[in-house]
Amino acid sequence: MSAVRVLIVEDEPHLAGLLARAFAQEGWQTAVARNGIEGLNQVALFRPDVIVMDIMMPKLDGIDATRLIRRNPGHDRTAIVALSARCDRPARAQMLDAGADLFLEKPFVMSRLVAQAADALAARRVPAGKETL
Repeated sequence: MSAVRVLIVEDEPHLAGLLARAFAQEGWQTAVARNGIEGLNQVALFRPDVIVMDIMMPKLDGIDATRLIRRNPGHDRTAIVALSARCDRPARAQMLDAGADLFLEKPFVMSRLVAQAADALAARRVPAGKETL
């Protein structure tokens, strides 16, 4: 079985590097994009299983990038985990409405993020109508 691919869309280089290392240590294949536009390009090239998406970024924010990704039916099984320092209800609601599977506030516990990303991916991979109770 091939490694799970995770795309990290984060404009803060230090945090992007920490995220990439944490996922790589779990055996995941990683790619990094520095803004929403790079993220959209990487989605097409890298074909991630999971996207870790920051919300506040230059050029194209995470909400609009998520919305654009979700418009492509080829990414309906891609899990999207939102990260943000913005923890207000409107930001959370906008990101979830755009198509994120999960919203985590910064700061976060890295091991929890990796585990929740795996859970979000597993939930996306369950065929429609096959959910367990």
